[in-house]
Amino acid sequence: MKRFYTAAALICLANFLNGAAQAETRLHPVSHLTIEEQESYEAQRLFAGRVIGSQRAEIGFELAGQVLSVSVKDGERVEAGQLLASLDTRGLQIEQTELNAARVEVSARLAQIDKDLIRFQALRDKSYVSEGQLETLNSNRQATAAQLAQVESKLKGVALRLQKSKLTAPFAGEIAGMQLEAGVLVAAGQPLMQIVQSSRSEAVFGISDQLGRNLVVGQPLSVFGDFGQWQANLISVSQNLDWRTQTRTVRVSLPVEAPAVDGNTAYLLLPETRPVEGFWLPLQALLEDVRGTWAVYQLAPTEDGVFQLKKRSVQVIYQFEDQVYLSGGLRSGDRVVSAGIHRLAPELHVSLAQE
Repeated sequence: MKRFYTAAALICLANFLNGAAQAETRLHPVSHLTIEEQESYEAQRLFAGRVIGSQRAEIGFELAGQVLSVSVKDGERVEAGQLLASLDTRGLQIEQTELNAARVEVSARLAQIDKDLIRFQALRDKSYVSEGQLETLNSNRQATAAQLAQVESKLKGVALRLQKSKLTAPFAGEIAGMQLEAGVLVAAGQPLMQIVQSSRSEAVFGISDQLGRNLVVGQPLSVFGDFGQWQANLISVSQNLDWRTQTRTVRVSLPVEAPAVDGNTAYLLLPETRPVEGFWLPLQALLEDVRGTWAVYQLAPTEDGVFQLKKRSVQVIYQFEDQVYLSGGLRSGDRVVSAGIHRLAPELHVSLAQE
């Protein structure tokens, strides 16, 4: 049976074949990079640590006694010398009153003995007083003067204990971990609260032995955390290793404007040069290959001026953020596809996208 086609059908068929031919000659543009081989790469080592105040002290009363008042609260900001708490000093005040009365009495007796000495010396010159009487009076004066010195010393001791009955801030900072209430009995030297200097913070890390040897005091280092990323200065590196972790302790000083607070978790980035040949590519240039391996698309030039995709196996050596360091059968100057690999296939002819 013969088939007859109308003119309209023939025209549609011709247009379809023409569009297919044009689509076949249209090349897909791809993003690309040129390989640059390196003899080594710089790895970023990450170490966790914590933020601490540059000064931290556990403080308490030097004397035992009953707490009379507490002037601050946990978390409160204090200045150097500010009163934090005080003990009941009624017993010391009574003792001080008694000693002041004793000083007045002894001072009066000493003044009277001095007057008697002047009078006895005048009488001795007239032979009315013997040398023995004068020596006895001098001995009494020395004993009374010693008694007055003893009273004065006891008064200084009471004044010192009154001073130590007031707990003051040794430096400006923030109150932390307070365990103190009015009315409780405290022992001498008992830690009652912590004060942490918050005006300038530091961070402490434990790093590997080899990396610690290469650090120099004053060296700028990158530190980050919930408080953001900041450039810190190296304060010290311990000369000895922690026997439990086999690490060196590193202390860095954070900038004053860094909003880090005591107890924040911090992370330290340290560069480490590793002598391995390879090249850098963006992570999105990697293509999953067979059996868990990786590959990239190389752009091989053809005779007609276009490029053909060749799959090349590569080995991932290191990854940092969205960049990977690779090794494989590629050399400096080779072009590879840098993005959009999910739309491509091996041996496909493509063109270079205008970067």
